[in-house]
Amino acid sequence: MIELSNDFDKAKAYALKLLSMRDYSGGELLNKLNKTYGEETCLAALERVRDLGYQDDFKYAEKLAAYLVETKYYGIRRVSYEMKLKGLSAETIAGALEKYTEDEIPKKIIEVLNRKYLNIIKGLDSTDRAKNRRDLKKIIDALARRGYEYNDIKAGIERVCEDMEIDYE
Repeated sequence: MIELSNDFDKAKAYALKLLSMRDYSGGELLNKLNKTYGEETCLAALERVRDLGYQDDFKYAEKLAAYLVETKYYGIRRVSYEMKLKGLSAETIAGALEKYTEDEIPKKIIEVLNRKYLNIIKGLDSTDRAKNRRDLKKIIDALARRGYEYNDIKAGIERVCEDMEIDYE
């Protein structure tokens, strides 16, 4: 086994080991390295790993955004929040999210409504307004927690109800 001579080599080897298991943002990788090595050593190791092409914040942000929007069905607000937690810059986040247009988000809301809340929507009854309001509030609150905007949620609910010919008001 090769003996590593200094902290820089050790930090770089540790960073490469971490990156061999999964992708990390630059901020996450720095946090991991800072637990063991000094700030300057960590920054130098991160820079070297980036130069070698093993760490790229923008590629990581694009993958994370795709996963959160397309698999987890999160809205733009929630995705942005999750990406900030990972230590990504505002510019990187904006760049990764620009492909998710205003047309794409309502489609995702409709997918979530059809997949997860269809039974509640089918149970909407035009005769019991109080129950309808409670049920709609549950759906709206759940989708808002996923990061969707109120206007988009409302439009999605109206579209699904219209498609199913449900009068809920």
